[in-house]
Amino acid sequence: MEGLDLKRDISLYIHIPFCKSKCSYCAFYSTVDHSLKDEFLDTLLKQITQLNKVVKKPYKTIFIGGGNPGVLGFDNLLKIAELASSNGKCEEFTIEINPEYVTEEIEKLFTFVNRISVGIQSFSNRALKTIGRNACYEDNINALTILSAFKKKYNIHLNGDLITCIPGEGVDNTINDINTLSSFDVDHISLYSLTFEEGTKLTQNCKPIDEEAERQMLISAWQCLENLGYKQYEVSNFAKKGYESIHNQVYWNLGQYIGLGPTAESSVGYEKVISLREKDSVEDYIKDPSFDAYRLSTEELEEEYLLTHLRVKEGISKKDYQKRFSKNFDSVYKNFINNLDKELYIDNCDSFSLTKEGILVENQVILTLAMAI
Repeated sequence: MEGLDLKRDISLYIHIPFCKSKCSYCAFYSTVDHSLKDEFLDTLLKQITQLNKVVKKPYKTIFIGGGNPGVLGFDNLLKIAELASSNGKCEEFTIEINPEYVTEEIEKLFTFVNRISVGIQSFSNRALKTIGRNACYEDNINALTILSAFKKKYNIHLNGDLITCIPGEGVDNTINDINTLSSFDVDHISLYSLTFEEGTKLTQNCKPIDEEAERQMLISAWQCLENLGYKQYEVSNFAKKGYESIHNQVYWNLGQYIGLGPTAESSVGYEKVISLREKDSVEDYIKDPSFDAYRLSTEELEEEYLLTHLRVKEGISKKDYQKRFSKNFDSVYKNFINNLDKELYIDNCDSFSLTKEGILVENQVILTLAMAI
């Protein structure tokens, strides 16, 4: 594989493109047509086998996401997990699962999987209907009851996804969602503000809440999470100490990862980075499971560096920036940083990072700094 640095850590992302139905807010590729499920699985297993021969060592992390991986069934997920781990067990192995697919059978996976991310989104049936989820309140509670029992038995890490700023739902709804989820002793909570992507059903059915209401809801939610012991280590991610997602930090630190499955993306290299993308549909993936490669220019890589590193609490390490780009961060960005409100950032000799106020206007900060590139 062109550009892959075998001396550096390599993570693996596997995209399962099947869903029972499409959520109204989802703009990612997935399909409700399961007719090619078996052919997809055969193609994926062959591709993993080929990749294993190239990598020849354990992956740093493995993440099976979707879509909804639960559609494949736990026996097939076990086949994938076992094959992906054939060079040795990784540091963190995560599988995403929708609540309505969680059964006692998930126990089969824990020989290899040590982290489960369950898409709760909300405990309000009204909110779940608004965003087009299949699960209801009872499904969410049942899934968390099963998973929290296995968490104690196998010492797995448990993450729950929540969505806030859903039209018709107030601050109290979000606080209730956080409190209910945390009561199941989850280690990690991902809290996303509902986004209205062009072409989704959501944009046809309702309108987003206003910016000030969104700001107040996020501030209240962040404070609630902090009070419960979940520290914000990334824009949308909160964890108890030591339970941060290792796989996601690979993305945010511009580490190497290979993505398999339709529309999955990869990033390989360090000073010179190549971005790869799989085929755009299940049909095309089965016919030709190969990558379209694109070499990032130095300017594009630096933009990507800003986008990813300013998402995390630690921000940009000036030493790491110097190592990757062979230039001094302060010399490049000082004049542009001076154009920012001082309440938005923390700048010292070692790093540059955003405050909570800065995170709320992260895109504006990045646009300002990108002018220096």
